[in-house]
Amino acid sequence: MQRPFFLCAVLLLASESSIHAEVLLVDNGEPRAEIVISESPTRSTRLAAQELQRGIEKISGAKLSILTRPSGTMPVKLFVGESSHTKELEIAATGLKHGAYRIATGPDWVVFIGDDANFNPIEPWPRGNADIRSGKMQKAWNKITGEHWGYTHNQLYKHYSGSRTLFGTPDEQHSDSNGNINMWTYDERGSFNAVCGFLRELGMRWYMPGEVGEIVPKTKTVSITEGDRIGRPDFPMRIINFRSAVYGREAMMWSFRLGLRQPWGRQAAHGLHHMTHNEHTLTNHPDWFALYGGKRHTEKGQRLNQLCYSNQELLQQSVRFAQKQFDHYDMDVVSIMPPDGYTAICQCKLCQGKDDPQRGYRGALSDYVWQFVNEVAKEVGKTHPDKKISNGAYGTYTQPPQNIDKLEPNVQVIIVGGRRPTSSTREELRRLRKDWSTKTDNPVEIFENYPFTSRGFYLPAYIPRTLGESINETKGISRGEDIWLSMDFGENAIGYNHFLIYFTARMYWGGNEQDPVKMFDEYCRLFYGPVASEMKAFFNYCERHWTEMEKDAEIANHALKLFTQAKDKTVAGSIYAKRITLIDNYLNGLRNKSIQLAQKRGPVPRVRLVGGEPLEPIVVDGKFDDTAWEKCATASTGRFGELQTGRQPIFETSFKTTWQKGSVYFAIRCEERAGE
Repeated sequence: MQRPFFLCAVLLLASESSIHAEVLLVDNGEPRAEIVISESPTRSTRLAAQELQRGIEKISGAKLSILTRPSGTMPVKLFVGESSHTKELEIAATGLKHGAYRIATGPDWVVFIGDDANFNPIEPWPRGNADIRSGKMQKAWNKITGEHWGYTHNQLYKHYSGSRTLFGTPDEQHSDSNGNINMWTYDERGSFNAVCGFLRELGMRWYMPGEVGEIVPKTKTVSITEGDRIGRPDFPMRIINFRSAVYGREAMMWSFRLGLRQPWGRQAAHGLHHMTHNEHTLTNHPDWFALYGGKRHTEKGQRLNQLCYSNQELLQQSVRFAQKQFDHYDMDVVSIMPPDGYTAICQCKLCQGKDDPQRGYRGALSDYVWQFVNEVAKEVGKTHPDKKISNGAYGTYTQPPQNIDKLEPNVQVIIVGGRRPTSSTREELRRLRKDWSTKTDNPVEIFENYPFTSRGFYLPAYIPRTLGESINETKGISRGEDIWLSMDFGENAIGYNHFLIYFTARMYWGGNEQDPVKMFDEYCRLFYGPVASEMKAFFNYCERHWTEMEKDAEIANHALKLFTQAKDKTVAGSIYAKRITLIDNYLNGLRNKSIQLAQKRGPVPRVRLVGGEPLEPIVVDGKFDDTAWEKCATASTGRFGELQTGRQPIFETSFKTTWQKGSVYFAIRCEERAGE
């Protein structure tokens, strides 16, 4: 059979004389090899051995034994992970960082090796939500710190696939009832990546979770070419928001097979919210919080409470907050990022003049926020020079600061939306990344929100080229990505979500030469078989026109027509029909939109000011003594639908207060009335 190209970055070190030699592992369905691991293997090593065993069995029907020492009955030994046997061969995982791996071969042996270190959570950590809800974790954290900062590891337990209550006890369940190894998301998986690299070389692919997403070539003979391969990822950080205990084992294994990596010890978003958003801090430290309209932003029960970044006590506490996490939880990066929804500077005297409205929304608070972050980093650097302080370039502080020539060397910049594949402003994003590169010598990180199907996204944004090209642009300037999207693997959404995840994850390997077009062609050919050309035409059309389908019924209908041609040609009951059905289910949203676009114009919303019309005409004279200003209702800036959902608005103010800052935000209510 024709061997497909190898997706990983591979360095071939074999000599010319041996490069064509083959080590035979399975001959006509009969095993010629056995898998050998350490007598005390890590979780990841055991998982890698199991994956190799199951993969070869699926391909050839031959089940290889897993042993801790060679039996002497098989011609070939497959050594997985570091062990006394690999030491004898003088093959080690040295230098194989961040999921990198090595596949080395000899006449009668093969080594699959990489960093397989176990992650072991540091106490105290929650075994479930009850430990958080009861206040147990907060009390334990208070005892450690002597303060009342918020506990920051509420999600940790969701990253383990087994029983958290038994983990670390004599009764720990190392595997489930089906023999599957229980894993932490944070476990290193170098040898596992080596095994998956070899299985990909044989032709296996994992396009979706579970068997419906798996491509398994069938052959009775399995061999490996002699030589020495090293596979290295392009980014040390390759995060998509998989959580083992939330999305299930099949989803977890899919993320592992795609080569993702979520390192322990990194905080990204809104660290100061986690630190300050608690009743004790709101009550006892009101001066830490922003002043709006003469009142501190300390109202209890609010989703968000904004802060005053001129307050020196807040700065000192932020420094200690980071230091304690470095010391106790061995964190590498601690977030000193403002709470979400930050749109207005504190109005106290210390903060006056520190904003810059002339820079526009995305730069108005950059100098103010990044100055605070930089000062925290400078103090932390005195005690923990090998650790980092992170902040997101986000919202009103997206643009780099102008009052800092170079950030402290321990500042980690995270550009939120720094790649944004669905954006049409590609040049603007390139300029933003370039501007940040002048402010720091550290590689930036990228944080992305991909389209959320759980929030109503329905457009067929199948964009393999855009995904691939945008990721390749960041290689060499970014240390990786943290991506969030709807992890909905149900039949109504996975037909879209798998596409984004697969092409993103596999573009994290292969260097700048990784070609998304070749990857896309292979996906269509292997996954859709007899209707590959029809599906390719459908996807190509969607990539060019998906943004127009929200307003143009003709374009939406043409996309649906192209898909129908593929669907009608598919043999019912086949594996290809099952895969087509998943795309079909997702396209129901586009079908509904197409029907809506075909309708004639209906009721038109009527817009009016909250609180009714002004009581009297407003005189524009620079004064605010008009009755309309004095009695205007307090309004809120926020999203449409908050009145219906019952969510708290992000920020409350009056027209008078915001007018004094140079901007007026009109809160509106929409009403539908027949004929209006």
